[in-house]
Amino acid sequence: MAIRHSSTSGAAYPDDLKLLKVIYDEICTERGLKRDGAAAENLARAAMDLFSQGVFDEADIRERLKLFLERKKLKN
Repeated sequence: MAIRHSSTSGAAYPDDLKLLKVIYDEICTERGLKRDGAAAENLARAAMDLFSQGVFDEADIRERLKLFLERKKLKN
């Protein structure tokens, strides 16, 4: 499912942020990341970076974030 947005600049609107939060929460839960830990902070930053780079597809964002965590081997 693609995120519905009207920006080509990568600006995130409220609905975009909601979806990014859902993805973030699901990955944190799956990986057992503490929300106040460095890994979760890096995950959130990576999600926003992907969106600002024009990655709007939910499945694509999710997959890229999982790959990001695997590459970085981030831990709590």
